[in-house]
Amino acid sequence: MSVDGLDVMDGKSASTKKRGYMIEPGKTLSVKGFRTSDAAVAAFKFSSVDTSYSNLRHGTTRNVGVIGMAVFTEKGIDPWRWNGGELDARNAAQAFAEAPMLKAQ
Repeated sequence: MSVDGLDVMDGKSASTKKRGYMIEPGKTLSVKGFRTSDAAVAAFKFSSVDTSYSNLRHGTTRNVGVIGMAVFTEKGIDPWRWNGGELDARNAAQAFAEAPMLKAQ
């Protein structure tokens, strides 16, 4: 994941070659800032381009305002190879379906 072209894991230039967060299926992740250590983050804050973290820390404004995310499949899994039932379900899916109501457990 990147914000303003900077990797949220270390606050340096983003790259798909860097390690990132691994998220289990059905789970969520909140990223509150650029990680500066195992215990601390530099919080995300809206600012002018000139006062952006990217400009102040690295002297670049090229990707200010850009939020990026690279998603990879599990090694050996072909995400484009689905069975007929999966294709039917995807073709029938509504693009903006309502979120399901979660039952209290």
